[in-house]
Amino acid sequence: MKVLVTGAAGFIGYHVSKRLLERGDEVVGIDSVNSYYDPQIKEARLRLLEETSRKTNAGYHFIRGNLADKSVVDGCFAEHA
Repeated sequence: MKVLVTGAAGFIGYHVSKRLLERGDEVVGIDSVNSYYDPQIKEARLRLLEETSRKTNAGYHFIRGNLADKSVVDGCFAEHA
């Protein structure tokens, strides 16, 4: 199954994405990686998701962007639908 996870670098989005990848699902994550809290934590989580994807052979695609930006959303669905 292919799943879109918004806020993929945040606490909940990271854990949901990780569990889906471990289950073998393909994950498309979107996050703006803003400075609401330490962006280094978010970047570390994204690296861990890449690592989990490699270990499980599950597809992982990350889009750095804001859901309020229509071109980001349109591009996501054009590429991953």
